[in-house]
Amino acid sequence: MKSYALFLVVFFLMFASCKKNKTYNNPYLEDVSFSISINLDLPEYSSLQFANNSVLVHNIGIKGVIVFNTGNSFTAFEASDPNHYPSACSTMQPNQFTCRCDCEDNTYSLYTGQLTSGDGEYPMKPYHVTQNGNTLRIYN
Repeated sequence: MKSYALFLVVFFLMFASCKKNKTYNNPYLEDVSFSISINLDLPEYSSLQFANNSVLVHNIGIKGVIVFNTGNSFTAFEASDPNHYPSACSTMQPNQFTCRCDCEDNTYSLYTGQLTSGDGEYPMKPYHVTQNGNTLRIYN
């Protein structure tokens, strides 16, 4: 009986001492729900058939979604700079492997969404991408 009680105490201490990973929600960007399918055969998205190309898809997300072909897969990120509230100048423009916000000159990687230059603590807001043939489904 003593060993059972000792086991419970040790188990409880191990469980209680584990740190929980904190999730930091971005205070600047709200969560929006959407789902869109884009056909890569359409002229406006055909550049996504080739590696290292990106397209800004308007009218979804907060300020649009930047879709990027990494060569192995696709990434999709919110086009609004994650380090300040959405405004007239916060829509980022893709440029090869990065995108840039004109408000504060923040630059982010389209591979990872991480800030590469400028000031801020938040990475780009990622969205889910699934591919079925020449159709991409982007959703949150």
